[in-house]
Amino acid sequence: MSSPAVTVWRRVRDVAAGLVPAARRVRRFAAGLTPGQRRAVALGLLMVTAPVWAVASAVPPVITLPVEPPVLAAVAAIEAGRPAGFPVGGIDVSSHDHRRFGIHWPTEVAAGSEFVYIKATEGSTYVNPHFATDYAAARRAGRYVGAYVYARPDRGDPVGQAEHFLRNARFSRDARTLVPFVDLEWPYSGVRTDDCYDLAPAQLRAWIRAFVGRIEAGIGRKPMIYTNTHWWNPCTGNDTSFGGYPLDIAGYTATSPKLPAGWSTFALWQYQPGDPDRRHSHDRDVVNGGPAALRGLAWPPPPGS
Repeated sequence: MSSPAVTVWRRVRDVAAGLVPAARRVRRFAAGLTPGQRRAVALGLLMVTAPVWAVASAVPPVITLPVEPPVLAAVAAIEAGRPAGFPVGGIDVSSHDHRRFGIHWPTEVAAGSEFVYIKATEGSTYVNPHFATDYAAARRAGRYVGAYVYARPDRGDPVGQAEHFLRNARFSRDARTLVPFVDLEWPYSGVRTDDCYDLAPAQLRAWIRAFVGRIEAGIGRKPMIYTNTHWWNPCTGNDTSFGGYPLDIAGYTATSPKLPAGWSTFALWQYQPGDPDRRHSHDRDVVNGGPAALRGLAWPPPPGS
């Protein structure tokens, strides 16, 4: 008579033998899918099997599983739209992204949006009302997450604006929190100034230097500067002294855009603007240098930085 242990082993062996043909069929099926479709299938399997794993384990899951499947057409469009040679993509969002549709995290995960930058503040009083929930959702989705601030040089007080940002940016010295960036570009329609915030180049340079200096002192490394060459060069007088800061370059061109004065390379490239009136349409970015470069934008800073 077989012992209970032998009986159990035989049952496990028989089950495993039955799984081999199924695994082969799965491999053949997966070979015909795009990377985005494979991620979508994996997410679907996770959602289907979540109750099983919940019963089998007493440890609660770290990441809350999505309750909706990814939209495969959107996944394919996002993947196809990324510039060639830049496989690591991400998004940056603000309150505008909630005007109609919000962020569909299962689709972004399936499309390989590995990181998210979220607007935290503007000026010395405004806080994005969606910042906390978007930040938490991005964390639950396992994304790299960072905060950004929309600069308002027309309101003066660069140190006060920087400190307001630091109080709300949730910067953490961990391997998944990205260095923050300051958004320096043309005023939006509600800001009643000229293109350079009614400041002369020397005044604007001084404002930027005080602002980024306070951020650097607060987090222990240089923040990133987001800008466009056609704004930076005329408004700062072609200033080259900020070239040591990581650059997030905005340029909606087929190839890497021309860089502002002072920079010879970029960290991020915002290659596509978002449209809040269209579902799944967000500002889209890529990392210059792949996964290692993305990790380098998080803590700890890379050697020699």
